[in-house]
Formats: sequence, C-alpha cells, structure tokens
Amino acid sequence: MNLGRYEVVKELSREGGMGVVFLAHDPNLDMAVVLKVMRQEWVSSQEMVSRFVDEARALGRLDHPSIVRVYNADEDNGVVYIVMEFIEGESLNEAMEKRYLNPKDISRLGADIAEALDYAHQKGIIHRDIKPSNILIRKDGRVKITDFGIAHIEDLKKTQVGVTMGTPPYMSPEQVKGEVIDGRSDLFSLGIVLYELSTGERPFKGKTREATFEAIRQESPVEPAKINPSIPKDLSQIIMKCLRKKPADRFNTGKALAEALKKSSSEEKHPPIILKWKKILLLLCVIIALAVMSRMIIPKIWPPNDKVILSSLKVESTPEGAQVFVEGQFKGKTPIDIKLPIGKKYEFRLTLSGHHDWEAQIHMEKGEELPLQVQLTPMEGKNP
Repeated sequence: MNLGRYEVVKELSREGGMGVVFLAHDPNLDMAVVLKVMRQEWVSSQEMVSRFVDEARALGRLDHPSIVRVYNADEDNGVVYIVMEFIEGESLNEAMEKRYLNPKDISRLGADIAEALDYAHQKGIIHRDIKPSNILIRKDGRVKITDFGIAHIEDLKKTQVGVTMGTPPYMSPEQVKGEVIDGRSDLFSLGIVLYELSTGERPFKGKTREATFEAIRQESPVEPAKINPSIPKDLSQIIMKCLRKKPADRFNTGKALAEALKKSSSEEKHPPIILKWKKILLLLCVIIALAVMSRMIIPKIWPPNDKVILSSLKVESTPEGAQVFVEGQFKGKTPIDIKLPIGKKYEFRLTLSGHHDWEAQIHMEKGEELPLQVQLTPMEGKNP
C-alpha cells in the first residue's frame, strides 16, 4: 500500500480522535517516516479536513529538538495524511513499566518537556493531550513530544468552547469544564505525568469518566513526597503547584516550570550511588572513632580481666633506703609495698649508693601479699 510517494510498512496505532498511524518509508530520502492518516468518516467533513491540514501547517513551523517534526501534508485519492518524523525508541508509559526513574531523572525529563511546551505555546499551539504515551524517549535518552493531533491552534481559532478534547485522566479542570484553555492547561497535564512518575499512581482516579472528571475538578491529591519518601520536598511541591485547580495559581509558563525543575535537580549535587558510599564511609568513621574512644575510656571504668586481680609485693632491702624500679619506672624506696597485676613477669631493679645494683625478673602469679627481701652487696672498698 502506498500513499503518495510513501510506502506503508505497518500500522502503529489508532487514535481515538482523528486518525490511524502508520510506519512508512520515504524512497526519496531513504528513511523511515510516520504517516498520520485521517479517518475516512471524517473526510466528508470539510471543517475537520481543514482542521487536520491546519494542524499540519502549524506543526510544520515547530522546530524544536524535543518536538517530533512534521515534514509534509498531502492528499491521495481522498485520503488525507501528514508525514512526521519517526522516533526510534519507546514511549514514556513503556519506559515506566520497565524501569524506575530517580528524582533527578524525573526533574530532567520534566524540564525538557516544559521547555518544549513553552516553545510551542509561544508559537500559539497548545498540545491539549500531554500524557505518557505522547512522550517518546529516544535511545540516547532525549525526549520527543508527539501527537499534537488535537492541538489548539490559537491563531486559527478552530477549537470551539464547550468541546472536550483530551485523555480523561490527564485533563485539566478547565478542559473538563469545556472552558477556554491556554498553555497552563498543558502544564497541569504535565504535573499529572510527573506525579505518576514520582508515585507510580495517578493523582486523579475514578471508575468512570465522570468520576475521573469529578476528581479533577474537586479533589486534592496526596503530596508525592508523602507517598514516596525518596522524592525531595522541593520536587514534590513543584508537582503540586502544577496541579492547582486555578490556572493563575500554577506556573505561568513552561519556562518558569522548567527553571524550577532544573533548580530542584541541581540541588542534588551527587548521584545517589555516590551519596550512598559517602554515608557508608561516614558510618565507618563513626564506628572507628567509637572504637578508639572505647579503648581509652572503658579500661578506666572496667579494667581488663588480667588487671582486675592485683598482688601486693612487700619489698625490703638490707641496708634500707634502696631505690626500687619496676619495668624502669621508679616506685619508691625500701621498705615499700607495691601492688601489681598478676599473670606476667616484671623487671625489678634496686639501687643504693655504694652498693651493686640488684636486678631480677619476678613472675606475679598469686593474688596475695608476697615478701621480697634483697641483700645488697657493697662495692669493693665501700662499707656496708
């Protein structure tokens, strides 16, 4: 099957609103493209065909690295279609099912989307259907917003007040009410996406479409940080600001939201794995410090077992007044009582002027008073 010069490869998806999406090949440029084909039941409506073509023209003016490019709009035997950039990667909802995004990833992704929306809003285009399946993640991690298929093109004024367009769980209160919307409606929808990334659940739920709409209009969701403690307080508050019921209470522009998200991301100065190791090292330092302090303090309170039992040694000498040294330390003069822990040998030395030094090793084995009587030998030519 061919549409114009494009060779259709396979069907990718069916949009509930307006068309069918095909993967195709452009032989002129030898590259894969996406064809968004208007449903046949809509072709009979000139107003809808005009809207479809206007959309393509408006999107063709968008040139942003985070927005899927529109290359062409054409008609072939009554089939109206637009030609769009093919993104090799996966949608955000597919990525959410496979892996966990940490707070820094969520902030970065949200900032990229907010900047792209700000660019589109400045061109007069509101997406109106921001949701995970319309956010593509390339293999290099870059974000691409797709499906501006129901975008509100302000300069064409084709969308009438009272017409509800969008995906119910991701719609803003003003969309639900069928009111006039601006770019802050997209920021509300982005807030829902960020909430879901942070908590694993949507902020507004209902068993029916009307119940979901009622929740969007009336309910205030639980703050993300209270559901997932790993979400920083500032990121949690940014998301909650996006979800305020009144547009005037939200961020005024995508740029303002992007700047807040970038600031939130930059305040996490270290990747989680580095923080984890820093905490481990800090804990080890504390343990080592406590161990050192325990060796210094605890022995003073509870002496080791080998120092609990003391033996009293009564040292006497003839003549008296000899200096007594134990392990090189002066203990006093004879006669003297010395208390020493049992279970080890001690070097004893007695010195007295005019006499030879007396040295011996004494093994303190019993916890009782022991006598030590030493006869000092006079030096030659000296009187005792």
